[in-house]
Amino acid sequence: MINFFRKIRQNLLSQNKFSKYLLYAFGEILLVVIGILIALQINNWNEHKKEKVQEITLLKQLKSDLVENQREIEELKERIEINRSAMDTVVVKLRKKEYNSTFDLLVTLVHRKSYFNNANSGYKLIGNGLASILSNDSILNGVLQLYEKDFANIITRQNLMNTTIDNRVYPLTNRLFKTKPMSIKFESLDGAATDVFTPLNFESLSDNNQYINTLLQLKRIIEERLNLMDQTKNNVEKMILRIEEEIKLKSND
Repeated sequence: MINFFRKIRQNLLSQNKFSKYLLYAFGEILLVVIGILIALQINNWNEHKKEKVQEITLLKQLKSDLVENQREIEELKERIEINRSAMDTVVVKLRKKEYNSTFDLLVTLVHRKSYFNNANSGYKLIGNGLASILSNDSILNGVLQLYEKDFANIITRQNLMNTTIDNRVYPLTNRLFKTKPMSIKFESLDGAATDVFTPLNFESLSDNNQYINTLLQLKRIIEERLNLMDQTKNNVEKMILRIEEEIKLKSND
């Protein structure tokens, strides 16, 4: 092809057809420019296609993480509800001075801790420089809001609850109860709550306002944690729907 165009140029020059040569040269340059533009357009199209695949992959990872966190929040709520229910019953029994065999197990449940693991692979990818891949700013900002505010607050409340158990409840428990290993093991109990707590003197315990008030303080912390988890769960559900819509839109684009 190159030799073909070279022969045409040579023939035009040898025949002193300079004007036609200029016209031909211009046409040849135009063809080269068009070829370059087409190549650039194809390259840009390939890059856009590659970025869209990367964006969809990131969106799917974010959705997977949020679905996992949604499931975990639901399970965590159930576990914490057991804490609160056990605490309510313990306080009622103390105020009514009613002791039976279930009291010891209920006190054990009061000491149970629950943890939010926070699936965050997609969020880490955003933090490692892939934020620009997300073309929908509202999704990016919504995901950042979830991880940097909602999930962070859940972990803060979790730490407050567990610190209260360790620093406020356990010192009183160690002084007012005796412990023995639990004869029946429950998979849902964490390692710190595998002992049964039996009051040294139930009558004295029922009159101990410090112990009862400490339990009520822990209950308020638990209720704040549950309310926050309800709000976060709703926000996660909305974000999952938005991400699903964005994946569908990108896939059909």
